[in-house]
Amino acid sequence: MQLSPIGLPVNELDTPALLIDLSALQENIDRMAGHFRARGIAWRPHAKAFKCPAIAHLLRRAGAIGVTVAKVSEAEVMAACGIEDILIAHLVVGRSKTARLAALQRQADVKVAVDHAVHVAELSQAAQEAGTEIGVVVDVDLGMKRTGVGSPQIALELARLISASSRLRFDGLMGYEGHTLMIADPNEKRSSVEAAIGKLLHTRDLVEAAGLPCRIISAGGSGSYQLTADIAGVTEVQAGGGIFACRYYTQACYVTGHRPAISVLATVVSRPYPERAILDTGQKAMSAHAASPVLRDYPDCRVLSVNAEHMTVELDTKTSLEIGEKVHVIPGYSDFTFVLHDRVLGSRSGRVEAVWELLGRGRLQ
Repeated sequence: MQLSPIGLPVNELDTPALLIDLSALQENIDRMAGHFRARGIAWRPHAKAFKCPAIAHLLRRAGAIGVTVAKVSEAEVMAACGIEDILIAHLVVGRSKTARLAALQRQADVKVAVDHAVHVAELSQAAQEAGTEIGVVVDVDLGMKRTGVGSPQIALELARLISASSRLRFDGLMGYEGHTLMIADPNEKRSSVEAAIGKLLHTRDLVEAAGLPCRIISAGGSGSYQLTADIAGVTEVQAGGGIFACRYYTQACYVTGHRPAISVLATVVSRPYPERAILDTGQKAMSAHAASPVLRDYPDCRVLSVNAEHMTVELDTKTSLEIGEKVHVIPGYSDFTFVLHDRVLGSRSGRVEAVWELLGRGRLQ
């Protein structure tokens, strides 16, 4: 029995299996890294997109300064695997989480976002008890109406409070222009991104005028990175999922120049009608969020439905898939697909070359 799939032809793998085309992945990484490098902006990819320290190190080698995460537990995984510069772009609340965050500072520089004085007080207490220092950025609402302070003045008040709090270090500001990602018209999208980031930069100006330097101005995601990176004043961009170029980014967010690198290998298990094929992959193996999956090698075959365990595909007149045949399905959204798998297999030229464990999967606290 072969203990590892490395070296196996992809078509010999059992299904469903999460795959990365390593050549396409590297092209996307190089494109994103080069985009940021040309503009003098740091790259802090969001690891919630892939949950995998091995991929984080691949991005670090390409020039990323560290990673963004959503949870303390994700930060713990990344720090334990040698990632030393981490931003938790989320709010950390409660004694258990703040104590873990404070202790984690001994392994890595793990910064965190806040948007309320309560957050500041809890973080300061935890850092004092642990005898460590926590870097803090103020989260500013740029129009998404999720988290973030609602005005520059409130941001300034929080920045002052952080600076005056024991064992906390004010590092700057962050915001997310997520409400702009799926705007179809390119001129309207650019204007909306610029307006959103303008709120962040206006807040920076107010804070720095009060004598509080903002060394970090963090923003952006894969759906807007090509625009956000053009705006002077942004110091780092959090885009992560674009390295996979799933359907969400290429179709719903109109990201250009990326080649799909992620797929779920599936098997045809039924041909109930001449024009229909049923695959052994469904919502338990991939996400159809925001964009319909597509068969990588048969783009004209339409995905009709994605159920728990099945995918129903309408075949075009040129395609006849046989029971037992294997196909690659590009998922709707890579973020929601990675969390369904324990590992991802990297392939090149039709053979498995790498097996990466998704150690951050299930880390929700």
